[in-house]
Amino acid sequence: MTSTTPTPRTAAHVFADTAHSAARRPALRHDGEQLSYAELAAAAGESAVWLRERGVGRGDIVATLMDRSHRCMIGVLAAWAVGAAYVHIEATDPDHRVATLLGTTKAAAVLTDERNRPRLADVAAPVRTVTGDGPGAPYTVAPGLHPDDTAYLVCTSGSTGAPKAVEVQHRALLNYCAAFDERVTATGLDSYGLATTFAADLGKVSVYGALLSGARLDVYPRDTTLDPQALAADLAAHPADCLTYTPSQLAALAAEGDLAALLPRRVLVVAGEAFPPRLAEQILRVRPDLEVHNGYGPSEATILATMHQVRPADTAGPRVSIGTPLAGVEARVLDERLEPVPDGTPGVLYLGGACVAAGYLGEAALTQAKFVELDGPGAGVHYCTDDLVIREPDGRLDYLGRADRQLKIRGNRVEPGEVEAALLARPGVRQAVVTGERAAPDAPLELVAYIVGDADPRALLPELRATLPSALVPGAVHTVAAIPVNLNGKTDFGALRAAVPVAATSSAADPGQAPREGTEQLIAGIWEEALGRTGIGRDERFLDIGGDSFKALTVFARLRRHHPGLVIAQLYAHATVAELAAALNGAEAPAQDAPVRTTVVDL
Repeated sequence: MTSTTPTPRTAAHVFADTAHSAARRPALRHDGEQLSYAELAAAAGESAVWLRERGVGRGDIVATLMDRSHRCMIGVLAAWAVGAAYVHIEATDPDHRVATLLGTTKAAAVLTDERNRPRLADVAAPVRTVTGDGPGAPYTVAPGLHPDDTAYLVCTSGSTGAPKAVEVQHRALLNYCAAFDERVTATGLDSYGLATTFAADLGKVSVYGALLSGARLDVYPRDTTLDPQALAADLAAHPADCLTYTPSQLAALAAEGDLAALLPRRVLVVAGEAFPPRLAEQILRVRPDLEVHNGYGPSEATILATMHQVRPADTAGPRVSIGTPLAGVEARVLDERLEPVPDGTPGVLYLGGACVAAGYLGEAALTQAKFVELDGPGAGVHYCTDDLVIREPDGRLDYLGRADRQLKIRGNRVEPGEVEAALLARPGVRQAVVTGERAAPDAPLELVAYIVGDADPRALLPELRATLPSALVPGAVHTVAAIPVNLNGKTDFGALRAAVPVAATSSAADPGQAPREGTEQLIAGIWEEALGRTGIGRDERFLDIGGDSFKALTVFARLRRHHPGLVIAQLYAHATVAELAAALNGAEAPAQDAPVRTTVVDL
């Protein structure tokens, strides 16, 4: 009797089987286009043939630089078919950042779309424009692939001033998918909605939940995710069983729209930052039938490592629990000696088991420092999250904050050191400190910079936008005479805020000409309310005076009450008060396809 060894499975094998068994089912829907699983597999197969012809294979990295659409998934599946890992680079990133990430990951090839192709003119690696409407080719998985192969990279902010790339294996990804399905009580989820960026972990909840199970994935255009009425209309026409949001994204949308209309049919996953109990209470009040989960997980522990199903009783306390580890995840709460702390005592969370990533690409020393070998039950490599948590007697974990300086800005990991390094590279900046601040206890955390020197703070923001992704650009830059320190010689952040001159906190210097009567004054007033400042000039640029996508959502909703024909793209195509007023007064037709690369923070 002969025994056969099963072929090791990767996500590519799972998708190939899914595409075969669900060939006629809808796989992707985006902006009026829909692909069946057979069509998606054929489109990915065509790009895989192109990659093979250029020698791209197992162990290589394929970069995707595309606007959010069905083409992103075609690129991912093509990379997997040849045995390569993928790294998705956000199209909203500035050219300097794109070049940095391509260099950091040493991408062997780049898959892009027509709009972003001109940005890759100087790239040495082969570049292919993915359209998704070619003749197609069979989706064939390369032989010899193994679950320990890298499935994808996630580029995160780095404390040294450069981004770092987390390597996640197929084994960890498939463990997450199985564990998520096991944790969610709803069964037979037929559709998922992607309302966040695909580059971050939260978007992967929907992408892999759909495409590795045979469900439909609805990829909402970015403009739709910034317009609560448009998103609600899409959800009404095409209900999604499962949706994922960051808390600040959902709160911003709900503030200008109907919360109930923005929720999925069956399962909501909220992750990326602390879940305010007040928002959780509002969700459960308008949709008591909805299964709501608070998720937690760094990229180094593969998408989500813990989850908690939120109940009404969870909304009465100061925080919503991040829950218990998913299947295959080992969670330890340790002190500085790597000894377990008693329940109810704060400690640093270490995550081990099948969820742990392989480490940081090309960063052996950093990998060794952050991925440590622990003994005892569940022994093995554990990732040090640097997150402070408390384990309750029932095993649930409560997130308290960071043990280091890392921040979460609208779901994006931000190392203040990377922003400080960018500031110190500018002429006239002698010292720089970056921190996170809230306008109110329940308000989103915002990035604020303090500098010592004679550089013009108003000129620094546009310069930072040319090199950093939007999540790393401070909403405000303040000049102070000196950086105050405490008795230990560390920055005294409480004294730092008090060191800002009152005039600097209420109005920027030299705002230019005052807005003219009529539409300009209307726009300026709405901007001032959204930005929490006064004296905005007619020639100031929204993004350069603290604006971001969430504040733009507020501006958009309030301005559309006076100009119903306004579309979100106009806010970015016409960046100043004067330009936007002229466009609205001229009844300019919305330029939906205008080749304007916005620098809004990705949702």
